[in-house]
Parts: sequence; structure tokens; C-alpha cells
Amino acid sequence: MKRVAAASSVLAAAAAIACIMHTSACKDDGTHVYVGQFYLEGRNCLGTTSALDVISGDEPGTCTPVCIIQKRANAARSVFVSTTCPPYPPTVEFDVSGTDPVCAPALAALARNDTCATDGGSSNPLPPAADAGGADASADASTD
Repeated sequence: MKRVAAASSVLAAAAAIACIMHTSACKDDGTHVYVGQFYLEGRNCLGTTSALDVISGDEPGTCTPVCIIQKRANAARSVFVSTTCPPYPPTVEFDVSGTDPVCAPALAALARNDTCATDGGSSNPLPPAADAGGADASADASTD
């Protein structure tokens, strides 16, 4: 019986040491990757999660969704949505004001969890009437 108790103690000690070593190995180094999903404007859906920048500080957790516009040299832009808490990537390269008109549909795609598929579809597209817009819908109605 003492042998079983001793073996249990050794196993418990080994498990505790492994746990401590694992925790130390995964300790945050003071930086984290700021992640977001690329918004494909023409398809009205999101790409998979990708890295936008490496930010100083510990992993901040999840916050309210934000629209992030990556500025480009020729006035083009890349649109991302993210639920990673601040601090945000540097404002020299990224705009997090949410004022760009494309932010509303990008955040709506995030809210409905609409991820673009490789076949051209998406996981949760807008219903056809909502996606078609007012002009197309009224033209279809007038031909009846």
C-alpha cells in the first residue's frame, strides 16, 4: 500500500513540474499579434483571420468589433475587422476611426459570421433581396 501511495506522490509531483514548465514556456514575451479578418468588398464577406501587426504588451483579449483601414500609397485601402482589444496597430498606417463607408458592411459581415469560401460563395451571405439593393429590386418589380 505504501508503494502505491509513493507512486501516486511521484506522479503528482511530475505532473506539477510539467505544468509549471509548460506555463513558463508559454509565458508572454511582452508582445502579441494583432489579428483581424480581411473584408472582400466585392463579395461582402471576410477572409480568414490573419496577422495585421505585432504590438507591444500582453495579449489584450476580446473587445467590441472595430473596423480597421490599412492605408496604401496610391489611395487604395485594405479593410479589416477585428475583435482584438486595443492597443491598435499604429495610426500612421492604420485608421481605426470607423468613418469609412465600407466599415458598416464589413462589420455586418463579421456580425453574421460570413467567411468567404474558395468556390466564390460564403458561409452566411446576405439574403438575395438585401444583397441586390434598392435599384435592382425596383427594376425587377416594374417588369411584372
